[in-house]
Amino acid sequence: MQYLILFLLPFVSIIQSIAQKQYNLKSKSPNSGLFSAVTSLIALVFFIVTSGFQLSFTVKLIPYALVFGVCYASAWVGTVEAVRHGTITLTNMIISCSLVVPTTYGIIRGETVTPVTVVGMALLFAAIALVNLKFDEKNAFSMKWFVWVMIAFLGNGFCSMMQNMHKFHLGDSYGHEFMIIALTCATVLLFAYVFLTSKNIKTEMRVCLPYTLVNGTVNASLNLLMLLIIGKLPNIVLYPTFSALSMLVSFLLGFVVYKERFTVYQYIGYAMGIASIVLLNL
Repeated sequence: MQYLILFLLPFVSIIQSIAQKQYNLKSKSPNSGLFSAVTSLIALVFFIVTSGFQLSFTVKLIPYALVFGVCYASAWVGTVEAVRHGTITLTNMIISCSLVVPTTYGIIRGETVTPVTVVGMALLFAAIALVNLKFDEKNAFSMKWFVWVMIAFLGNGFCSMMQNMHKFHLGDSYGHEFMIIALTCATVLLFAYVFLTSKNIKTEMRVCLPYTLVNGTVNASLNLLMLLIIGKLPNIVLYPTFSALSMLVSFLLGFVVYKERFTVYQYIGYAMGIASIVLLNL
């Protein structure tokens, strides 16, 4: 069952990228903060409803949940802005590589490291560098894109690590409670950011709401499924496999649906990224 869930995760995840891309195409002035805030609110409602209102909180949850909430908020803004300023495929590749953070955490906790693992990790970092080495005119390098995608990279990586730390210290208990505290924190931060920096919120809300309904529901489902298998599979198997499948699905989406094209260096870097993650999974 764990491997079936693992196989389904990337296909669930890619729906988020589609929703983000379609919102950016539809809106005349996309508001990443508003999009992320409403997404977070919808995910919060999802976890409250699916808990059956049978909740039991403990103070031990608070540190993990609050850090997760801050990282979740920054990851969403970073992802939406990165997709806006760059290509969906490269954005998803680099964000997929953020799973090196919880993988490293698993290694620190004592998971087996082999020479193949070391080679895989080295290839992974080389791939990230190579895809940014040379862009053609259509996909010209954007410093804005790079900054936002790095924010998304770190936010996503530490979100996964907080989920791991929560499961490691508290077991299978308090999964919904963990996400409810975290998403409450993220929602408050994101809406505060929106009200401080945005105008015409009501008008933009009408544009983004259909996409955030999809995005929030899918994101909550993804986190719920991930909580079910964290701890059941080694990090060094779970996260690299998820990354490899996500990169493959996102590449096909960008190439076939959005007609994105890349330089030879970028194709090599993308192939190296997949190869590195496969090696990490051996």
